[in-house]
Amino acid sequence: MAVTVVVVSGPIGAGKTTLAQGLARRFGALHLHSKDLLRGHGGDGSRRALQDLSVTRDRATGGRWLVEGVVAALPGQCLAVSSRANKTSRLITVDAVSSKAQLDGLRGRPGLRVVHVHLEAPEPEQALRCAEPDTFETAWAHPAERAVHELASLAELVVDTAKVPPEAVLVRVASRLGLYGRTGERLVDLVIPGLHGDVDTRPLTAQLAPHYEVLLRLGVPDPVPLREELEDAFARRHRVLIESAGTMASVCLAATGIAPGRVRRIVMVCRSEGPTFNWVGLREAASLNGPTDLALVLAGDLASTNWAARRFDQLTDAARHHLEELERVAGAPVSFLAPSPQARHLIERRPW
Repeated sequence: MAVTVVVVSGPIGAGKTTLAQGLARRFGALHLHSKDLLRGHGGDGSRRALQDLSVTRDRATGGRWLVEGVVAALPGQCLAVSSRANKTSRLITVDAVSSKAQLDGLRGRPGLRVVHVHLEAPEPEQALRCAEPDTFETAWAHPAERAVHELASLAELVVDTAKVPPEAVLVRVASRLGLYGRTGERLVDLVIPGLHGDVDTRPLTAQLAPHYEVLLRLGVPDPVPLREELEDAFARRHRVLIESAGTMASVCLAATGIAPGRVRRIVMVCRSEGPTFNWVGLREAASLNGPTDLALVLAGDLASTNWAARRFDQLTDAARHHLEELERVAGAPVSFLAPSPQARHLIERRPW
């Protein structure tokens, strides 16, 4: 996957550095300052001198000095990334580009996916934000600064930061980059106790956990991940398994801040002793949670006659008939079975 380079352009005081810092803080982007790259070519600290040097370097290199500086600043293997794993991609912010030649140099470099964002603001607002108000007029009148305004027509996204607050600018840019992932991807599976919650869900969770990148256990002292951490996991297409101590899937999702549209499967864990089973409770629990699968723990007489079963086809006729009725009442298949409460590994009916 190509390295993503967010190229920010815009006049003095438009909010370029604020955006770059936001991408670095929230998404771990590498923040590169063009002024630092210019200082490597002998520029002193004044804005006017850096503007002059930018124009000089553009003429001498056709604008390639910027992309050469960006590539030199990247980690050694940053351009040699795998197209098979999102986690190997990199995010770079260039703060800022000031000419079409610089932009063309970045766009023409193999291995870079360039996204150009142009920020603008009215001149009075720029003057108020400028860190060097005494030199603003001089810097603003420089040909290099005047040429920046022409870059708006080349950008994928143009934002007026006088009308849009910094956090909204960050959200718009991150959405353009696809950093939040696809909202409709169903990456979350829930494990919840059915009926009155008097069943141990831990054996099922332990068996399923290796299939997931993220495991949340609600109802234990461990802190729930921040919404941003979950968003990052979804952006990487990481699968999430949630084990809930409560018996309602909707409450579980509200506690974690996960949208229902993210949920792929809801596994409801039940314990059954056969004739004394609470059929009314099962129906109510299924109606509230809409399980896609059931995990059943056999107890009592059913456990004593089926404890040695290692496959579904080894169950007694009575047990099979009981499972079939459970499935009809709950409207979901029994996908996992513990032949006794002491069983530490559940039988899987189909690959998970």
